[in-house]
Amino acid sequence: MPEGGAGKASRTRREAAPAAQASERERPGVRPVSARLRLFLALWPAAATAAALYARGCGLQEDCGGRLMRRDTLHLTLAFLGDVPADSVMRIEAAVSGVRGECFAIELDCVGSWHGHRVLWTGTSRTPAALAKLADDLAGRLRAAGFSLEARGFAPHVTLVRNARRAPVTEVVAGLRWPVDSFVLVSSERLPSGAHYRVLQRWPLSSSSGGEASSEQGVNG
Repeated sequence: MPEGGAGKASRTRREAAPAAQASERERPGVRPVSARLRLFLALWPAAATAAALYARGCGLQEDCGGRLMRRDTLHLTLAFLGDVPADSVMRIEAAVSGVRGECFAIELDCVGSWHGHRVLWTGTSRTPAALAKLADDLAGRLRAAGFSLEARGFAPHVTLVRNARRAPVTEVVAGLRWPVDSFVLVSSERLPSGAHYRVLQRWPLSSSSGGEASSEQGVNG
């Protein structure tokens, strides 16, 4: 090989590598993992309500076994969007920003299980009309904006325990009152330690709220 040929070939390989990597990133249809988010709209409990929900979960875990959900992850899902492009956040915010709703309270007076008793939850025997209207309004606006949602009907509940060994002994429990004055947009990330949640946006509820949003920073589950 002529003098300097080996060095020139080495430089050529080093220069070609970044170009190949850039081509891979820019190839149509190839998206970085970070370009997608797992999103849902939910009711997020204040500290006192979260503590009461966690205490109920502790009782269920003691009776039925399983993995107790962390206090800071407890929520009630209103609409699940799943994995969507990250740039969908602005479209979602635009779709739901016009929602007007009144504050209400949920009386969580029952517990139950799904998926062969593996998932234990608490819910209500009397869904408030304002809650049903909120969930229906959000679903309608999101579908009109082109988002796909689950076809099954809205069943308000809070998951408290996973991987339980048996169902709760009784389904009727003392009422736990949850005052609701807002709903949120949440990003979910699956980690080995469990779900990690970040509240991206919050919208207040009241008869004259006007649907104005407030950003949330660093609220994680």
